[in-house]
Amino acid sequence: MPESKKRKKVEERRIAAARNKQDRPAPQISRSPRWWAPLMVTLAIIGLLIIVIAYVSQGQAPIPGFGNGNLFVGIGFMLAGFLMTMGWK
Repeated sequence: MPESKKRKKVEERRIAAARNKQDRPAPQISRSPRWWAPLMVTLAIIGLLIIVIAYVSQGQAPIPGFGNGNLFVGIGFMLAGFLMTMGWK
């Protein structure tokens, strides 16, 4: 096969590949709602504040009478914020 025919076939394949690439629709990436990231960060910050307040007040605040259970509440808020990061796009 002469060299020019090889080049022509290669060029035809390149053009066909480019057409196939253009014909395919771009993949759609589903995004998280606009409120997702602010809520995620807010939960983490609230959890941190609850833990700090519980340590400073020796378990008497933010929920009186709950004792060191306040730490679990704070960790729960932080955990909820962290788990939301897995769904954020």
